[in-house]
Amino acid sequence: MKVLQSLNQNALLVRYEGSECIVVGKGIGFGKKKGDPVNEALVSKVYQMAPERTDLLNLLGDIDEESIQMAEEVTEHAQMELGKAFTGNFILSLASHIQFLEEKYAGQIEIFQPFHYELKYLYPKEHQVAEWSVNYLNKSYQLNLPEAEVSFFTLHFVNALIDQGEMSNVVELSDILNEIAELVEQELGHPLKRESIDFSRFIIHLRYFVIRNLNSSQRKNEINDKEFQQLYTLALSLYPFENQILYKIKTMLQEDHQMNFGNSEDFYLLLHLVRIVSEEGGKEK
Repeated sequence: MKVLQSLNQNALLVRYEGSECIVVGKGIGFGKKKGDPVNEALVSKVYQMAPERTDLLNLLGDIDEESIQMAEEVTEHAQMELGKAFTGNFILSLASHIQFLEEKYAGQIEIFQPFHYELKYLYPKEHQVAEWSVNYLNKSYQLNLPEAEVSFFTLHFVNALIDQGEMSNVVELSDILNEIAELVEQELGHPLKRESIDFSRFIIHLRYFVIRNLNSSQRKNEINDKEFQQLYTLALSLYPFENQILYKIKTMLQEDHQMNFGNSEDFYLLLHLVRIVSEEGGKEK
């Protein structure tokens, strides 16, 4: 067992029996660097890395040690409650999300949760674990995560379980995501920075929508909450360029893949488009 990368004092990315894994154990990463042997007696848990991991490893250098520790603790609890083994990919994805949240909510910003009603009933077990996760992180690490994050943690759990064998059309998923990325590039008039953290997060979150459409024939639980409808209408007026891109994405998915998104999904995707367009510098003149 050889070190590929040190994640923190208690976690390493290693090569073991021809595969890449994340190993966890008290003090296992202390003073370790690439190529060093691993003291296997310190290993308490092993998380296998799935093959398609490039987008997540792009995030690795930007994830701090504490976020990885938080993600590992949440993952350990989720495995016990859901009776499923999660991969190392999940830990890295969740750690990236947690670190982003620490920055996002440092100013105590509250956001509306467009999927709350739907997710609670579609995925009750995952939602319950997500509630525990948010409460645990807030109490144990003095974070300020709002209730809205329960929905996004639920999506992380659902997405991870789908990745581990509950979806057969992976090739179709990849093709659709690439089509969407190319469409956004066409609208912006320049290539997206596909190796960037922002693009990786955009794709990771976008996958939720596509996966659920590929795997579900009955999922039309639209949100009629007045607060949400007001926010959605306001967002459409504030971001006409991003809404134009969203409309073209929806049209492409409807015509080419027979997929339909409701207003709640539109709103969530619009927010991500606003972020990525802003980071990319807007439309080329």
